[in-house]
Amino acid sequence: MAPVKYALRLLPLLIAFSACEQVIEPDLPEHTPRLVVHSLFTSDGGWSAHVGRSTGILDLLPYVERVVADADVRLLAGERVVGELSFDEAARVYVLQDGGLQAGETYSLQVSAPGFETIRATDTVPALVPTTLRPGARGEFSIELEIQDPPGEANYYQISLYQVFTGRGATRVEGILSTRDPSIMADNSFDESFEEATFEGPAPYFTDTLFDGETHEIELTYTGDWIERVGTIIREEEELEEEQDDLEHPGFTAFLQVLYISEAYYKYLETARLHDDTRDNPFAEPLSVYGNVENGYGIFAGYSSRTFELTIE
Repeated sequence: MAPVKYALRLLPLLIAFSACEQVIEPDLPEHTPRLVVHSLFTSDGGWSAHVGRSTGILDLLPYVERVVADADVRLLAGERVVGELSFDEAARVYVLQDGGLQAGETYSLQVSAPGFETIRATDTVPALVPTTLRPGARGEFSIELEIQDPPGEANYYQISLYQVFTGRGATRVEGILSTRDPSIMADNSFDESFEEATFEGPAPYFTDTLFDGETHEIELTYTGDWIERVGTIIREEEELEEEQDDLEHPGFTAFLQVLYISEAYYKYLETARLHDDTRDNPFAEPLSVYGNVENGYGIFAGYSSRTFELTIE
């Protein structure tokens, strides 16, 4: 009988604990949807803009339901309309085939849609900076980038290495770069002693803080298993169109691309990296990705680019 008496004594405690259980519903403010735009634009040709709607923290809508397909999307220079972007049903984005943009000029993207407040964002297409590329001193998989940085102004850069596989279609595959350049390490490393470290990854970005107005040389290396026998630089992308091989014949071509990015583009890249590195850390301070859209959310940022083809022997 002792076990029964013991169980009877515990019964009031169990009832008391169960009575204390509560389900707390969070009192969240009502979310007012706003337009969201993502567009990295350039003077080098056509570009696109993703337009969607913001959602509340508990509104788990799939991407296709967040896309706003009936928006009026305009590119402006001051108050003059440069072009109107059309909606591509297949890609679910707004596209501008050729807006006639000029490097060094400032443009705005204005988006309106039924049921939403009109949004606007403004940014500048940076001018090209004299840049050359040549084989590096460390052997076959080494290249050296030389940037003649303009003095007295803040400049921002990004470098990417990629292959384009051709055949029935074209597929871009990003490559991994390695460097110990102090400017790249300063922006792409959390290690305070980065002077002794090495950056290894895709598409590093950096500023001219450490070499303003100087000719800056960056040595870059990459692994031979990513691209086979890359040799010297032969020509820039502007010269490639006339000599493009028939896409019906499979092959691959390697490129190194230098982007001259705006301050807004740089801030977007910087905060996006910090956000990705800290979002799974419960002890990290919440960080929002930089945006420059008035009355809405997102990014509208300009860039110019120079692309070099690498010879495959």
